[in-house]
Amino acid sequence: MFAAIKIGKPASKRKIADVADISSQLVDYHIDKLVDNGQLIKVDTMYAAQAIFSNKKIYKFLKDTVITQELIEKLASGIDFSQATAQDSQVLEESILTLLRLFTIELKE
Repeated sequence: MFAAIKIGKPASKRKIADVADISSQLVDYHIDKLVDNGQLIKVDTMYAAQAIFSNKKIYKFLKDTVITQELIEKLASGIDFSQATAQDSQVLEESILTLLRLFTIELKE
């Protein structure tokens, strides 16, 4: 999936496998499911990520609406920074990334 986004245009399974640095058999095994759930589209015999995944405006929108000052303040008030050797801003950044990962897991359940 991420390799198809990186390529940015329709590509063969082999090209996607090369960019992802995985076996073409593994791509072959998963690619139809990615098409079935709408993450990739099939163009003749090639595959491409949905164009929306390359749209930087979507990422900016998510950043501006999801990662708000209110979220940062709530995180900062609930995190114990006393044992962290990283700067507070790095701790907050990693915490946001962790929450986003956990959120995606929750969405799947």
